[in-house]
Amino acid sequence: MNFSAVEHYAFDNYCYPLDDNRLVINIKTGFDIERLFLIYGDPFKGGLNGSVWKWAGRRVEITEKKELEHHLWWTIRVEPELKRCKYHFELHEAGSSNICYYLEDGFYTPDEFARLKGTITYFIFPWMNKADIIRVPEWVKNTVWYQIFPDRFCNGDASINPPDVCAWASPYTAVRNEQRYGGDLRGIIHKLDYLSDLGINGLYITPVNISPSVHKYDTADYMNIDPAFGSAKTMRELCDAAHKKGIRVILDGVFNHSGWDFKPWQDVVQRGMNSEYRDWFIVHEWPFDTAAENKEENAATFSEKTVSKKTFPAGTNAEKRKYMTFAYVDSMPKLNTNNPEVCDYLLDVCEKWVRDYDIDGLRLDVANEISHEFCRRLQKRMRDLKSDFYITGEIWHNALPWLRGDEFDSVMNYQLTHAVCGFWLNPDRSVKHFEHDINRCFTLYAEQTASVLFNLLDSHDTARLITKNSGDRYKTWQQYALLFTLSGSPCIYYGTEVLLEGEEDPDCRRCMPWDKIEAGDYGEELHIIKTLISLRRKNRAMSGPRYRFITDSQTYAENRVVHLQKTDDEGLQTVDLLLNCGTLTVLINECTLPEKAENVFSLLCQDNRLLPGGFAFFKAE
Repeated sequence: MNFSAVEHYAFDNYCYPLDDNRLVINIKTGFDIERLFLIYGDPFKGGLNGSVWKWAGRRVEITEKKELEHHLWWTIRVEPELKRCKYHFELHEAGSSNICYYLEDGFYTPDEFARLKGTITYFIFPWMNKADIIRVPEWVKNTVWYQIFPDRFCNGDASINPPDVCAWASPYTAVRNEQRYGGDLRGIIHKLDYLSDLGINGLYITPVNISPSVHKYDTADYMNIDPAFGSAKTMRELCDAAHKKGIRVILDGVFNHSGWDFKPWQDVVQRGMNSEYRDWFIVHEWPFDTAAENKEENAATFSEKTVSKKTFPAGTNAEKRKYMTFAYVDSMPKLNTNNPEVCDYLLDVCEKWVRDYDIDGLRLDVANEISHEFCRRLQKRMRDLKSDFYITGEIWHNALPWLRGDEFDSVMNYQLTHAVCGFWLNPDRSVKHFEHDINRCFTLYAEQTASVLFNLLDSHDTARLITKNSGDRYKTWQQYALLFTLSGSPCIYYGTEVLLEGEEDPDCRRCMPWDKIEAGDYGEELHIIKTLISLRRKNRAMSGPRYRFITDSQTYAENRVVHLQKTDDEGLQTVDLLLNCGTLTVLINECTLPEKAENVFSLLCQDNRLLPGGFAFFKAE
């Protein structure tokens, strides 16, 4: 038996309350384990410490499992009657009669277990405290997000255009960050009917506060809306209009760093160690290079071009560790979120956004560099204002330390992005490898957390999906079909619904092609995305957590066919998705589908044939 492959802890994603009554227990083993049993019960049933101990738990088989690259991940849900649980595992090795018991202090043979029963240490989940249960906003589970980069989405009010505004670019024109195109909040309001018609019920808007740049991630004033986008009144009008259409709104919180023009930072630049804000930032060496003489006087014309290498040479201060910044960008000094004054200020900012604009959540930029203490205070403050307030963080790696219930509800699920895009970009990646990658993404966190993860395939920080796929529209639609079938809340990056192209940042921030949309040039693309969203929102199985990959047909492995089956919580509804990611036509009657399964939506599917690049949804009641 491969003991080194077995892993379990009585906390985090291995053992946690799913709700007030159910406890989820997960255990990881090697492939040599054929059967697995959980023995569990109340810790105090049978006697108290110091008395004659006669504890004996209930024995149940664990049958639910997911396959990882080197392990099996087993799952069971139990309902401890008194909210306490003492337990251990019974492992059966495949192809032999070997049995062992796994407890917190190690492995025991049946003889050892019987002989040492009073001296060994069981796993204990001591108390399913209501205050410690991870609770996420229920509305997010059924949300389809749409991310907007305001300057490039829609120009709705030409009267507030910056003086250097460019003519709206065609979708085939590459763009740069210093170019301004006049997109604004009024433009988003004008397009709410379009978004509602798509089926969108969540908006994520990148930063809108006063900032010298187009992208606004170098905040100068957190309290006010950038005049190039509108006003506080316009922002409130946008949220109110969105809410009337059943659309929630989240804004970008850039709290890891400020911009060069942020008044407290300017006070530090001008007064140095004498500044009352010196501890708002993390300065290691005084004085530092300010490059103030190279900075244009008119902040309204300040752009990313003026913070180029010429003005701030290659991150002079950051590289020399004079003060901490975002990456090596001298013009984005890092905020000290360990400082209570900074935390109080930023919390006041967030409260203002909720009270003044009525936003429904936040996306936190560079979230893994903000202090945990601030994140905990942020959740409490926001939940006091809105009990179902949603917080998601920009974290590109395993984010478990932020997802234990008292900080974020979710993260931008770039791990899923990489798993999905990597499979289609690498034709040598097998269906089995893909299953392992997806399973890994959905075993990192608690089930309720996974149900509200912010799932995306492209964003303002990546190349656009159609460009990643070298212009292959069918690969792109396959990936979206999968995205809308997985647990979590899927997000469309503006323009991706019409296959807008764009290389890595800044080219991924092209102008929305409204003239072509209004001329009807994207009828097929819009029909596909609308249908996918409609399927998602109408079928509980698609958004639910129950899924399995079906790999029991040689057809799947040989032809690179992905077969994902989703089932609702009651087991009454099943949705199967077939994706032909190979080069040969696949016969659908050779696939393992439920009886009387109906093809409810497909692409490149003709009669009994699923063509390369095609997908098909089958629904069975």
